[in-house]
Amino acid sequence: MRHHKIGATLILAAGALVLLLNCGVENPLQPARGNNEVWIQASGFDPATLTVPAGATVVWTNKDNTIHDVTSGTPMNPGADFTPSPPLKANETYSVRFTQAKQYPYYCTVHQNSGTIVVQ
Repeated sequence: MRHHKIGATLILAAGALVLLLNCGVENPLQPARGNNEVWIQASGFDPATLTVPAGATVVWTNKDNTIHDVTSGTPMNPGADFTPSPPLKANETYSVRFTQAKQYPYYCTVHQNSGTIVVQ
């Protein structure tokens, strides 16, 4: 009986330790997002709004196992501010250099998620 109590206590302690070690810590196996990088995920673009200086290149990286794309404008008002990306598989990237100060809405035609690049 005593061995069961010790085993259960050790399991609980190990679980609590794992939870504490993971609190507020990003996944160490996944590299940090770059300053001008947008991650594409099933839940949307991260960040949804990115502000960059004029002349900056923005890189979108598909961090999902589903195909996504990046298209200028919105689903109801497609734009022509930049060439649409091809379908992006997991971990593929697409980049656009923004030279003019303004807001550039964009979206994924596959899932209708949207975001905005703000160029200052």
